[in-house]
Amino acid sequence: MEKRGVCVKGIKNKRYVITVSYGDYTLNVGGTDKFILSQQRMLNENGISLIHIFPVLRVLKRQMNSGKVWGVMMDGVFRSLTDTYGIVSMIDKLQRKERNLIAFILHHLKDTSIKEISRILRSTDAEIIMYLHDYYTICPESGLLRDYHDFCGITFPNDDKCKGCSCFDGETTGQINRIKKLLKGLADRISFIAPSKSLADNWLKAYPEFRERITVVPHQKCVGEYCENMERIPDSEPLRIAYVGYQAPHKGWNEWADAAEKAFRAGKNYKFFHMGVCSESRSYIQQINVDFHSDINGMTKVLRDNRIDCAVLWSMVPETYSFTLYEAYSANCFILTNSLSGNIAYVVRDKGNGIVAESSNDLSELLLDEEGLRKRINQFRDKKKYGPYKLEENDAIVDILAGYKSGCKITVERFSFVDCLMKPLLLLYTPLEMLRRRKNR
Repeated sequence: MEKRGVCVKGIKNKRYVITVSYGDYTLNVGGTDKFILSQQRMLNENGISLIHIFPVLRVLKRQMNSGKVWGVMMDGVFRSLTDTYGIVSMIDKLQRKERNLIAFILHHLKDTSIKEISRILRSTDAEIIMYLHDYYTICPESGLLRDYHDFCGITFPNDDKCKGCSCFDGETTGQINRIKKLLKGLADRISFIAPSKSLADNWLKAYPEFRERITVVPHQKCVGEYCENMERIPDSEPLRIAYVGYQAPHKGWNEWADAAEKAFRAGKNYKFFHMGVCSESRSYIQQINVDFHSDINGMTKVLRDNRIDCAVLWSMVPETYSFTLYEAYSANCFILTNSLSGNIAYVVRDKGNGIVAESSNDLSELLLDEEGLRKRINQFRDKKKYGPYKLEENDAIVDILAGYKSGCKITVERFSFVDCLMKPLLLLYTPLEMLRRRKNR
């Protein structure tokens, strides 16, 4: 067994967790990736290492359909490619070196083989935590959008509901059935964390059997009060309006682009910004790239530095948390959203710091009514309901893990002939993959 597993020299602490998602969180830009990066840093600060595994779909330009190939990272550093049995033998090797697994933390199952992740989870008796970052456990179209555009409800896919939807194929129900079977089989050792009450309430409509196993833990804690950017805005000054986040149709980019263009052509006294990653530019929208990999609080900083009056968070899907929501809140931005946006709409209604439009098509109407928008923003500022001075990562997971035992029973399966053939290929490709990553950074 000693020669089989991943090299374990990169692990820094005697206690560790194994996290699972769809990819390398140090390269990707989504909210899930941002959260895993924050979690890794927080756990490291508390003496816990984080080993991250993710499915690798191509090796040497060859499509890998087995689901057995995994990328392995240790405390944020890519270490190797291996297969399912290599992961299990790594756990075994670490335990014999007095490095103890506390828990598996499932962040996302997209692109993973449910069969292979089940083998890994069942190889030990360690506790399992699943974070609910979206609705992938209900439908592979994790935003619950028909044809990637229209919200279709919080129910499992089926032939009647999904007939004609471009997101639906013969594999859709198969994947969900495998996920349901996996969760049911792990019911005695799995718990769920939802970052918002709105998500927990929605998810339990599909999985009521886990009502006693779900806990609401916001990703961040709001600390103190930020008292700037709350002065009344005179009519002579342009309203500073920003689309916040990366460019994507399900985030409302198309609605924003259309509304901003109409307002610009109508001569409204606005200054437009886009804070985030964008593949297109417009002369009347100032682009400010924000990368949380280099600065985890970068978005809050640019919103404050540019004194943004109004943040557009026009998500077309029921957001489960939304980092950009809290970043805009912490800069005292007035928020424009719509009723489909999940936790964004829930918080804006609760805080009274914006407008929740009934229709996703209402953004143009809101921006074309400059007088009405100014009035609403100034009314909000007059109330002096400040956002937080800073956002701190919620360290509740540290306390949760402290209640778990260290070390676990491990069962290592025998290697098949196919597995033995895979090993030299992965050993060969690992240094090439490391080189490719250095060039892409």
